[in-house]
Amino acid sequence: MPAYEDKRDGRWRYRKRVDLPDGRRIRITGTPATDTKKAAEAAERAHIDRVLHPERVRAQAAAVPERKEKTTFREFAKRFMAGYLPGQKPSERKAKNQILNTHLIPFFGHMALDEIRQEDVDAFTTAELNRCARKTVNNRLAVLSTLLGYAVENKVIAKVTLRCHVRGRKAEDAPILAVEADDVQKLLGAADAAYRVAILLASEAGFRVGEIRGVQWTDIRGDEVTIRRAIDSDDNVGAPKHDRVRKVPLSPALLTELQKLPRRGLWVLCGADGAPLPYREMLDTLHRIYQRAGVAVPVSEDGTTMPWHSLRHTFGTECAKRGVPIPTLRDLMGHTDVKTTLRYVTVTSEDRRSAIRRAFGAERATGGQQDSAY
Repeated sequence: MPAYEDKRDGRWRYRKRVDLPDGRRIRITGTPATDTKKAAEAAERAHIDRVLHPERVRAQAAAVPERKEKTTFREFAKRFMAGYLPGQKPSERKAKNQILNTHLIPFFGHMALDEIRQEDVDAFTTAELNRCARKTVNNRLAVLSTLLGYAVENKVIAKVTLRCHVRGRKAEDAPILAVEADDVQKLLGAADAAYRVAILLASEAGFRVGEIRGVQWTDIRGDEVTIRRAIDSDDNVGAPKHDRVRKVPLSPALLTELQKLPRRGLWVLCGADGAPLPYREMLDTLHRIYQRAGVAVPVSEDGTTMPWHSLRHTFGTECAKRGVPIPTLRDLMGHTDVKTTLRYVTVTSEDRRSAIRRAFGAERATGGQQDSAY
C-alpha cells in the first residue's frame, strides 16, 4: 500500500512489503514528522533504502562525529579552583577566588567555554572600566586569561587568542608613590617604639608590610636582617614575594631603634600576647600616625593610597638618588625584573651635566693636562 491517510486520526502514514536480496520479505511502516502525503512518500523511500542498503547507514553513522557536551565557564571555574589554585599562595588563592566569584562567573558563567568571543571580553571590560580603575580591571582580566590558558592545557578547549588586557600606560611608566624623606622623619616623631621600627623597616630597609609582620628576632644577625617570610592579610605565613629570600644591612637609625625595642617572643613586631601585629591594626595605626604627623598619604592617579608601600618606595627612591647601583638595589628590594627597579631612578638635568663633566669636561685629563678641545 502506498502512502495513505489513516482514517482513525487523519494522519499520513506508509506501509509496504519489501523483498530483500536474500529472498526474505518484510513489512515496513512509519509516520513522517510532517503530516503530508509527500512527506509520507519520502519517508517510505528512505526506509526502503535503509533496509536494502544497511552498509550506507553504518557509513553515515561513522562519519558523524560524536557530539560533546559543552563545558560552561561556571563548570570549568570549579575545576580551575580545585586544580590550579591550590598551587598558589593563600593570599593569591583568595584574590583569584574573589575575582572569579564576584566578577567573572556572574558575567561569563552561563557561556560555553569555547564560545567566548572577543566581543564578550570587550563588553565585560567596558562595564568594569565604568566602575574601576584600569589596573583593577587588568587584574580581573588576568585571572580570565589564566583560566582560559588552563583550559587549553587540559585540552578542554582549543588554543585561544583573546585579548585580555586594557591598553594604556605601561606599569613601568607609572609614577612612584614615595614619601618624602623629611616627611618620614615626621612620621617617626609621631610613632611609638614599635612603629618607629616598622616605619624604618619599610623606609630604610625596603620591607613590604607582610615582610615587616613576618620578621623574627632570629632573622637579625649583627647589623644585617634576612627576609625569610611574609604574613599576608589573612595571617598566612609564607615565603616573601617571588620566593626571594634576601639579606639587607641595617641602617644606623634602624639598628638603634631595634636595640630599644623589648623582646616579647619570637616576632619583632607583636602584640601583648606575642602574636604578630594584625594587618588591619597596622594599617589603621599607620593612617593615624600620618594624621598626627601632618603628612599626606601619597595618592595614585586612580585614587589608591598605599601608606606602607609608599614607605618602601621611599627606600628605593632614596637609594637610587644616592647612586646605589641598579643590580644592588634590585637585590635589596627583592625585584625579579630590573625594569621594576629602574622605576625608582630619576635622572635630572644636573645629573646629565655632571655625567658630561666627568666624562669630557675639566675632570678629564690627558697626560696631566686638560684636553684643549674642551
